[in-house]
Amino acid sequence: MRRIQRQRRQRQLPPAPAPAPAEDPRADWPSTLTFAAVPAENAQDIGSYVTPQIIADELGVEMEFVQAADYAGVIEGMIAERVDIGSFGGFSYVIATGAGADIDVVGLWSSETPDGYGDYRSYLIVPVGSDIATPADLAGKRVCFVDPGSTSGFLFPSAALLAEGLDPTENSTDIEAIFAGGHDASAIAVNNGDCDAGFAYDTMVTQQLIESGDIPGVIDGTGEGETVNEADATLEIIWKSTPIAAPPLAAGNWLPESMIDEIREIVTTKVNVDWAVDNGYCDSVDDCPLSDGPFWGYLAGEDSYFDGIRELCELTGSAKCEA
Repeated sequence: MRRIQRQRRQRQLPPAPAPAPAEDPRADWPSTLTFAAVPAENAQDIGSYVTPQIIADELGVEMEFVQAADYAGVIEGMIAERVDIGSFGGFSYVIATGAGADIDVVGLWSSETPDGYGDYRSYLIVPVGSDIATPADLAGKRVCFVDPGSTSGFLFPSAALLAEGLDPTENSTDIEAIFAGGHDASAIAVNNGDCDAGFAYDTMVTQQLIESGDIPGVIDGTGEGETVNEADATLEIIWKSTPIAAPPLAAGNWLPESMIDEIREIVTTKVNVDWAVDNGYCDSVDDCPLSDGPFWGYLAGEDSYFDGIRELCELTGSAKCEA
């Protein structure tokens, strides 16, 4: 009998399935974002800021820049989720969060170095030779503020006036309150005689308006040595606030979490003078319009940093805190 040898048939296993493609973490990112800045920084220069462009380029999205007409424009834009990234003052950020804006800090202003936050102060200025020597002397005077949502241009000045028993609001019968719309406009109005006194942030008075030629010089009547061009000075500083929390950059929490994380990383590592110069966004360290005034860049920070301003809101009872 012939023996039939059977060949063992080798079992063929099906090929292993190809690995599933990795999910694109940017798949749910919007292709366009909106960036807005409060105008009470030197308003005419806001349109030249390169901060929105750096963020857009690094994210790979389009950025629409909105130059708000007033502080309320940025606040309301973020409450309505029409503005995705907002450059605030501390007070306007507190107003926005208190009014329901679902936003969070992605960076805090650092003035001139990466070593600390850029705390600043509010200055009360008068024409040289004025009989106004203290905030108490503002009774019955035309007083220039910046905007009802400004930290150094209204909230801290309000506390100073309230401490003297003076109502700082627009309906006050103690003073004639005038809202100039910008820190530069407030100081220039005092210089031109349109206001008897006015408030503005520190370097607007001691540096920017002098460098631009809008005022020839300023005398520091507080004795702290910030007098500039004394012989030609037309304005005098008669009061300075305590240090004010550095301004924040905030992003809307309606954006995908991965996008917010990336924005925070970009803001705190690349939106600074050194990186911007090295990567061709600015010609030099001295000519780098990331923001207004002495500005190095942004450092990491949290919402709780502004609790001091919230406490001042309670102290002053400002109606804007409840806006």
